[in-house]
Amino acid sequence: MDYKAALAYVEGFIDYERSPDFSRQARLYNLDRISLLLKLLGNPHNKLRVVHIAGSKGKGSTAALIASVLTHAGYKTGLFTSPHLITPRERCRIDGALISKSDVAYYIEKLKPVIETVSTSEFGRVSFFEIYTALAFSYFADKGTDFAVIEVGLGGRLDATNVVTPVVTVVTPIGLEHTTILGETYTEIAKEKAEIIKQGCPLALAPQHPEARTVFEKVASGRKASIVESKDLVVQDSCTPNPRLVRDVNGMPIAQQFDMETDSESYPQLTMPLLGHHQFINATTAVAAIECLKQRGYRVPKTSVYTGFKKVQWHGRIQRIKSSPIVVLDGAHSPASMEALCSTLRQSFRYSRVTFIVSLMRDKNLTPIGSVISQTADFVITTQVLNNPRVMPAEEIQRAWKSMFDKITVCSTPEEAITKALSEASPTDLICVTGSLYLVGQALETFNLDISAEDSIGIAPSQ
Repeated sequence: MDYKAALAYVEGFIDYERSPDFSRQARLYNLDRISLLLKLLGNPHNKLRVVHIAGSKGKGSTAALIASVLTHAGYKTGLFTSPHLITPRERCRIDGALISKSDVAYYIEKLKPVIETVSTSEFGRVSFFEIYTALAFSYFADKGTDFAVIEVGLGGRLDATNVVTPVVTVVTPIGLEHTTILGETYTEIAKEKAEIIKQGCPLALAPQHPEARTVFEKVASGRKASIVESKDLVVQDSCTPNPRLVRDVNGMPIAQQFDMETDSESYPQLTMPLLGHHQFINATTAVAAIECLKQRGYRVPKTSVYTGFKKVQWHGRIQRIKSSPIVVLDGAHSPASMEALCSTLRQSFRYSRVTFIVSLMRDKNLTPIGSVISQTADFVITTQVLNNPRVMPAEEIQRAWKSMFDKITVCSTPEEAITKALSEASPTDLICVTGSLYLVGQALETFNLDISAEDSIGIAPSQ
């Protein structure tokens, strides 16, 4: 089986990330299939030292920060995230390097007979995400990783990754997302996420809504899991803002800098290339996770935190890929994440006008998202990603938002939308491509950015 054949095989299994009735698939979520699949593979997940991450916002960025620090601390570190932007290889990395095409082919061929066995069992057909989860666990175990940083796909309790026994658990901020699956209140959603907390395993906890925080504290207490709260690590200084924006010689924002303190260490002037106050929250949560690891006896030098943060690589999160006009990519797809994006654009970038290119999935909160964008955008182009049945038609977005914007138009493809925006923009304008990580992925391809190239990740050179 070659790489192309391996991908074709996996794509024949249901992908809930792209399913048009995504929110109605809750009945199909369980741990029986993945448990049987892994058992037949020799339970590779039991050989891993796992940092397990759940939450509504910032899971991927927080995971990338933690993995980068551990890599620079000298540990061989696996990173499993979802969804991917361009290639499924992004889901599975070791020390920042994407899994090779040959290894994908090898592991899919290795998994195939086991997948077929499980799919004909009483537990039903294996899913796309379960296959990649099993692949990642097998790959990380075979390669002898020291740590595996594992991002939850959806929820926590019944997510396929929730078969691990972690050394540290992490919960990023909770929002009211996927309510038809996870619950309609902060309490209900937090109960689903809290099930990644394991007996005696320390928890790194991001700032939470009071209802959610109560749930996490109760579950952690019942399971004798100590908590390190990221909000307790922030240095409060009325004279110095925290965080602080770092600009290049042309005035472009390239990083943010901040001060943090833990029980064991002080971190003045930590710097990372991820922009926005929400990324500052993710950074504090990552440091809280590192503190949990240190409490368990793992050595993570101060220098590795600095280097890991400075060199973190993560696409599609307020990523500037062009400077004249400014072009920014971001996967914001909820009212809260869109507010974080718009706030960062207004505070960090200097521009004359801003055009938003937007594509959304059918299960997103259309009107609230449009309301947030209307406070920043001068012009909106709605479009839709290709080959995804879950996508909302561009015309439907335009109809819903018509009363909110003076200038809003439709382009049938992302390529057409980007071409139109670039042709109408002045050198001092800003174009923001957002609403979906799938749209960000297509934009990266349109701009011919190689996501597998080590030097392409992060802030792109001025163009």
